Amino acid sequence: MSGRAKPFWFYWERFGSFAILILTLVVFSLIDLIFLKQAPRIILPGNLLTVLCRSAIVAIPAMGMTFAICSGGFDLSVGSIVGLSTCVWSAALPAYGIVAASLLTMLTGALCGILNGLAITKLKIATFVATLSMSYIIRSVALVVTDGSKQMISRTDNPEAKFFSQNYAVFGQQLQLVQFLMMALVFTVGYLLYRYTRFGVYTRSVGSHEPSARTSGLPVDMTLIFVFVLTGTTASISAMITSSQLMQGAATLGVGFELEVITAVILGGTSLAGGKGNVWGSMIAAIMLALTRNGLNLLRLSDEYQRLSIGIILLLALTISGVQELVKEARK
Repeated sequence: MSGRAKPFWFYWERFGSFAILILTLVVFSLIDLIFLKQAPRIILPGNLLTVLCRSAIVAIPAMGMTFAICSGGFDLSVGSIVGLSTCVWSAALPAYGIVAASLLTMLTGALCGILNGLAITKLKIATFVATLSMSYIIRSVALVVTDGSKQMISRTDNPEAKFFSQNYAVFGQQLQLVQFLMMALVFTVGYLLYRYTRFGVYTRSVGSHEPSARTSGLPVDMTLIFVFVLTGTTASISAMITSSQLMQGAATLGVGFELEVITAVILGGTSLAGGKGNVWGSMIAAIMLALTRNGLNLLRLSDEYQRLSIGIILLLALTISGVQELVKEARK
């Protein structure tokens, strides 16, 4: 067995996202060299460091979504949780300060996750239906509470609001360092949870075959509830970064955001069938998506083209995942 060559998918699950990241760099560099007749801008150190920091907005909730997909489900309410959480953070910040506002925002995300988990485990609603329904409910609550208006944050009265998006001088570059540090912390904790805790083992077991996990006496319901608490909390962290950048909260923020997060997770090597995740792969894939947006911005292409590119990448990711499952079934 040890002398047998490892299959292609063994390497794809581990290094596929990194290969796509390198390919993205090469493609945009060639466009600059061949078509625009100029030095590649995307590979400039300052640009790469900026992309690395800005990727945190997608990467952080992608860590939570990695557990959701690994458990055999997904969370379609992530975008709505982001919208609601920006409203909570922007409203609570002037009244209670950044620490209390941040804790309250993360508590809001966690509560949304609990509701998702209870709907799935106790009401026995399918994950797709439960999280899609919660997506509409959560965004509607945000719209009702804010009366559909934006919650603006005064920078003069609340200078601490820029904490998550403040620029710091690093290697001669102005970078939003806090975002990068938060991303590194979240993924370190996520990897430790996935690799070295019972929760990680339970998540993989539930995703592999939930009936067998129940028969074995594993706490399936509590595991699933905690998984959605994780997705909700990480979404709320992303919302705080977003709100800090825009200096506002709005119920309409985060529309379609969950698809970008799911794309990062699937491209990162997490099996859509459940049972196997790749935490660090999700982070690399999120960086690749941020790099794609950055490359299109450098080419002065509008947001519509960026959305189109994300849609194409999602379709590619689903195709790769589907082919992978077909190959596995053929080998059985």
